[in-house]
Amino acid sequence: MILLIALVAAGAVLALVAPAVLIRIDFGGAPVVGIAAWMGAVSATIGVGVLGVVALAWPGDPPGNSRVAAVAQSLAEVEPMIITWTADLIMPVAIAGMIVPAGLVARVAVVHRRRASALRRRHSELIGVLGRTDPSSAGLVWLDHPVPLAYSVAGHGGYVVVTDGLARCLTQAQWHAVLAHEHAHLRGRHHHILGVCQVLAGAFPRIPLFAAAPSALTTLVELAADRAAATRTDPQSLGSALRAVAVHGALVSMSAIEPTQDSLAVRLACLGAAPKFRSVSRRRAAWALTGMMILVAVTAVLAVGLGSVAASLAMI
Repeated sequence: MILLIALVAAGAVLALVAPAVLIRIDFGGAPVVGIAAWMGAVSATIGVGVLGVVALAWPGDPPGNSRVAAVAQSLAEVEPMIITWTADLIMPVAIAGMIVPAGLVARVAVVHRRRASALRRRHSELIGVLGRTDPSSAGLVWLDHPVPLAYSVAGHGGYVVVTDGLARCLTQAQWHAVLAHEHAHLRGRHHHILGVCQVLAGAFPRIPLFAAAPSALTTLVELAADRAAATRTDPQSLGSALRAVAVHGALVSMSAIEPTQDSLAVRLACLGAAPKFRSVSRRRAAWALTGMMILVAVTAVLAVGLGSVAASLAMI
């Protein structure tokens, strides 16, 4: 029971506090750290939830409970009483805790996968009819369209789609920067990261961390791809290409969330930042992330301590 309290406290802090903290951290200088932070918080929340259910359903004393009990020995006398009072409820609650969330995720994941597969098939059919493969560049497909546009398509044999309008409005340096950006999305598996977050947000829309993750990660994966492209080419070329494409209103997002002028302003600001400021931003992001991780651990310990005090007062 003590271990369960600690896991519930840690999960609650992650689910409720983590999104508010992460949104306030400037990951512009280190978008990969931001992606790792958000996905780490999501994974940790799922992990402590699973461990909590396992601890609840574990026959007898779950592994590690005796060590945690050393922190709050006063609960040792109360815990058997609690378990006795709730014995008939523990197993049904544990089973529901396993089946219901897993069922929600499975249902949303199946719908998401079917919809995405259908869209990819339809898109591939249209590209096969309207597009033309670039013989000089593998994984590059051209569309005869005046609007400047470039986007990447994930999946087996992922590829990049570009329009003739894009080639006409960009210089050679800008063109290479845009291609590097789209290839960075494919290499970083950004489509899959957003897909996982969208499934969790669809299954658990009332959990703040899961609800906020898709929007935050949409910006972060764009920043990460910008950073990779700027490293391979140069920030000025990519920034000017973004401005040229934005003039025609052709910014594309990989998620269902439409890109905004604010997100474009953030991307341009990060590309235009001097190396010194990017370094400061990376340090701040690392310190803020470390502080959040410590906060989760401290909150779990405090929860066990408060539970111990409450149990001791109940015995008086």
